[in-house]
Amino acid sequence: MKILKHILASAIISLTGGNIASAQCDIHLMVAPVTQGEEIPDEVNDMLMSRLATAITATGVTANPDLDRFFVTGKISHLYKDVVAGPPMNHVMHSTLTLYIGDNISRKIYATTNYELRGAGTSETRAFVNAFRQLNGKNNQLQQFVEQGSKKILDYYNKEYPVLIKKAQQASSLRNYDEALSIVATIPDCCAGYDEANELILSIYNKYINYEGQMLLSQAKAAWAASPDEYGAKKAFAFLVQIDPDASCYGEATSLHNEIKKIVKENWDFEMKEKYNNEVDIEKRKIEAARAVGVAYGNGQKETTTNIMWLK
Repeated sequence: MKILKHILASAIISLTGGNIASAQCDIHLMVAPVTQGEEIPDEVNDMLMSRLATAITATGVTANPDLDRFFVTGKISHLYKDVVAGPPMNHVMHSTLTLYIGDNISRKIYATTNYELRGAGTSETRAFVNAFRQLNGKNNQLQQFVEQGSKKILDYYNKEYPVLIKKAQQASSLRNYDEALSIVATIPDCCAGYDEANELILSIYNKYINYEGQMLLSQAKAAWAASPDEYGAKKAFAFLVQIDPDASCYGEATSLHNEIKKIVKENWDFEMKEKYNNEVDIEKRKIEAARAVGVAYGNGQKETTTNIMWLK
């Protein structure tokens, strides 16, 4: 079942020890629609996922729309559902909502919890709205559920980070730097391997900017050589401005930039990027940029659908 249009959020969960909100931890948790159990109207499904995402956010989660291997979803089983004659006519329901946190790749369930839902309203949707009221961030049961699942996800990273680091190193050795960064960038800052991952991120990113910079410089040179005029200058500049100031070829790129400026007298903005002088700023900028490259690549490689039909 294709459910991309229903994916409402993925969550970055904050946790440390037994307290989810006490420290930041970039574990991603996708909020997925109900695809198991009783069929419910699309608007009710969307409403449940939206309310669940909002409730989890209140426990220390920041939502974003990325698909991920770790998910939270639900299954509804109706114990009683009827329409009571009016006026006014009322829809009455008594159902069980089972929530799951799991791993869609290894097909493991990390946490479950059940809610008894009772609601009534002038429509089926209104009955569900009233029944979903208990799903909020102040609900202790929900907080414990998220904490339990989060700990299992963190356990996965603490156990598997050496494997992820090795995979990233292999990808880097093949000059697949985007892929390498996407692998190592998934290791959260609360993981035991985070410092090792950060060192590898910096190493891979330096190779990445050097390689990309050289490619961009070659394209800029070719554009300028083919058309040493305003047209060629504009094309060359489009490549030059993408070169990172810390790339090994940046000095050569600056020389080409200055050469173009001497010949092209039009008021083109040929100013190159400023280098960072503060070492802390350099490292912080590189890590942020490297993770952004990895996340962008990873999102581009993910399936446009997710299938959790295995969930029973």
